[in-house]
Amino acid sequence: MSDGQRVCFFGAPVMGSWKVRAQQVATARPAWRATGDLEPGDVLAHDVFVAVKRPYRTRLRLLAAMGRTTVYDVVDCWAQPDDGLRHPDLPSIRRYFERHFAGLVVDGVIFPNRAMCEDLGDLVPNPTWIPHHYWPGMAPIEVRERATVVGYEGAASYLGPWRREVERACRRLGLRFVVNPPSLRDVDIGFAVRGGVHASLMAQRYKSNVKLANFYGAGIPCLVGADEVSYRETDNGEVRFFATPHELVERLDELRSYETRLRIHRSFLAVRGEYSLAAIADRYEAYLRQLAARRAA
Repeated sequence: MSDGQRVCFFGAPVMGSWKVRAQQVATARPAWRATGDLEPGDVLAHDVFVAVKRPYRTRLRLLAAMGRTTVYDVVDCWAQPDDGLRHPDLPSIRRYFERHFAGLVVDGVIFPNRAMCEDLGDLVPNPTWIPHHYWPGMAPIEVRERATVVGYEGAASYLGPWRREVERACRRLGLRFVVNPPSLRDVDIGFAVRGGVHASLMAQRYKSNVKLANFYGAGIPCLVGADEVSYRETDNGEVRFFATPHELVERLDELRSYETRLRIHRSFLAVRGEYSLAAIADRYEAYLRQLAARRAA
């Protein structure tokens, strides 16, 4: 490929993961494009094709036959929560993904975290893992002397019984819990966890780091579920984890301290650049160049 990699990300634009792993990533380079439907012009205009979330076997097989470099980004590729409930242990999960990857003709596969790559990478060619970036345009918050708002972004149903627990803890400590605040800048303490049917082993091991990436981007001290592997992988040492309702209260109480939040805020800003769109796009580009070089060899 020339210095300007001509990369086309394609998939289903209605999905949230599409915005992060296709639309936003594609804006990082002038020769990258994201499209919901592959047109003949796209095939002629690009050298590398990245299918996001769904494997699109027929399209990828055709593109490979035409000599294009083909990649599958598996982010959030399983039916949630159903597949997670049907496959409660690693042997069952591996059997599921053996079927999922069957017949896939690609030069490489991108996983959203290290655990998924290590668990399943032997099932695909040239595996790698690339974490999420924080949302573009996100500015760091101003740390307020008194914390008042604990914020969660996402579907409230994903919290399961933890919603009741965090609301109870917030009332006890004089805080207010908000689901999907109008702006992360309104949040003093971030919150992220999965509960109930959404806390399957598959979800805990393979869901992305997107909420923590956004907390890094905004410099928001946070409290997250201890079983969330992606958050463990991307922890800078200052993330507060909890596994029980008692630990939730203890960690939340600790984060009420202005000095503690200010220290964590500064530590998050120190690693913020690692999760910027520019940094993550660099990882994509390096990997895609490597695959294209192998195909050309």
